[in-house]
Amino acid sequence: MITLKDSDAKEKQTMLNDDAAIYQKREPKSERQKFSEMKTFEDKLNYFRMYYLKGLLAGLVIAALGIYLIYTIVSPKDEFLLHVAFVDYLFDSGPTDRMTEDFISASGIILGEHEVIKFDGLSYQVSGGDVNSATAFATHVMAGEIDVVIAPESTFTSYAFNGTMNSLTESLPADLYAALSDRFLLTSVRKNDGSGEASDEQLVLGLYLDNTPFWGDYGPLIRSEERPVIGIVSNSKNKETAIQLLRWLFELPAL
Repeated sequence: MITLKDSDAKEKQTMLNDDAAIYQKREPKSERQKFSEMKTFEDKLNYFRMYYLKGLLAGLVIAALGIYLIYTIVSPKDEFLLHVAFVDYLFDSGPTDRMTEDFISASGIILGEHEVIKFDGLSYQVSGGDVNSATAFATHVMAGEIDVVIAPESTFTSYAFNGTMNSLTESLPADLYAALSDRFLLTSVRKNDGSGEASDEQLVLGLYLDNTPFWGDYGPLIRSEERPVIGIVSNSKNKETAIQLLRWLFELPAL
């Protein structure tokens, strides 16, 4: 008879059979298998949220940004032939659409597919404490995106003082300059020496627009006791079309 030592007995007691499950080779389950083994829809939904939802959302965001960037790059851009900004005058789209249509018709302008003429009566209420509106106007002027300004006299002269408006002595044709001499707004501009003081010279920077058929039609839609003034922005890219607009507004034929 063979007697086992205590150490042998203890060793045998803790030893698993060779075919125990722990020793079996395990094949990793596919995601489809894991998903199919879940009993309830709620389990499957929770599993999806935990492991896949964030990745899916991130992928959708990246895809959307990619599509937007591609669209922005390849899509044709509108080209403004004239952008008229009403500053501190509020007109809704109905009157400004009529202004646009009437000017295009009277001037014989034929717009291309992506060419635009716009009278904007909603965006630039700068004197009512709206910082966003004032910032937008200044930004669009600096970018050369506004050609003509129509505003109450006090608003107009404040921008003219800062160099926003072009000298009409330089830009108007001789016949138009002579015909509109009784409508000139003479005002000074800021000196270039950094003092902030006004120059001694008075420049023709605007034209009074009241007592015209145009203002007779549209002036009653707004409340303002000040005289309306129109002028051409100094860095306008469409000065020739702006001149056409002035001829139409003041009913002066082209030579």
